[in-house]
Amino acid sequence: MKFAHARAMEWLGGEEQHRGGGLAVKHLLTGEENSPDNYRLLMGRDNGGHESPRHRHNFDQVRMTLKGTLSLAPGKDLHEGQVGYFPEGTPYGPQKDPLAERIALVLQCGGASGAGYISTRQMKEATRALAEEGEFKGGVYYRREGNGRRQQDAYEAVWERCNGRKLDYPPQRYAEPILMTPASFAWVADAAVPGLERKLLGVFTERGTRLEMIRLLADGAVALGRPDARVLVFAVAGAGTCGGERWFQHSAAEIAPGETARFAAAETAELLVITLPAIARIG
Repeated sequence: MKFAHARAMEWLGGEEQHRGGGLAVKHLLTGEENSPDNYRLLMGRDNGGHESPRHRHNFDQVRMTLKGTLSLAPGKDLHEGQVGYFPEGTPYGPQKDPLAERIALVLQCGGASGAGYISTRQMKEATRALAEEGEFKGGVYYRREGNGRRQQDAYEAVWERCNGRKLDYPPQRYAEPILMTPASFAWVADAAVPGLERKLLGVFTERGTRLEMIRLLADGAVALGRPDARVLVFAVAGAGTCGGERWFQHSAAEIAPGETARFAAAETAELLVITLPAIARIG
């Protein structure tokens, strides 16, 4: 099991250079490079400058806005407290955020197709190499020299540089990203666990990716974990303990397939729980 505590981390500025470089991040948790199960979970802070054209991914993405409003497309935003699921192959954008602070939890991970997700290290190396042959502007890459298209989505260019081949997008399973408002869901008491309430936000794709909010009352506890899936936990509010580890607001944990972790709340706590099927095992 892995833990990370945002309160103990400094913001790292100048991240995501291929999208404008206006993002500062706290890298919470990461998976295994070159695995179809690879992922990264981070908190991102932006004051404007993050841009992208209308685009799609060959990976899945989950976002939760913790402060402010995140632009998804003209007239469409992810507001504070909302959760968005951005499936692989589904286009959205263009994005251009206003000059106002926003903070979001961002999960990027291998999706149902098994295409995986490149690591931050690979992304940065490819971005630096491409910057010697062209320019990133507005989330688009403009190539001056070398082989490849003269103009393309910045992430697509980065991915192709990493992998040495054309990016083939997976089939589009959903017409558009799915935006959820947890505050509009009712808490449902868990009859088997006193002091535990749940909001099931959704289960997606044939792989069964699951998004859920759970609320633990003070002194309540819950055992989390799956034999066949990775479980990511993010503390939206509250504090408590897990084994010998203390956790706080904006702490995060990874529970590997086959592990179980008991989260106990010292005060009323709300946790975002994301279940990611072990794609490498499923094949």
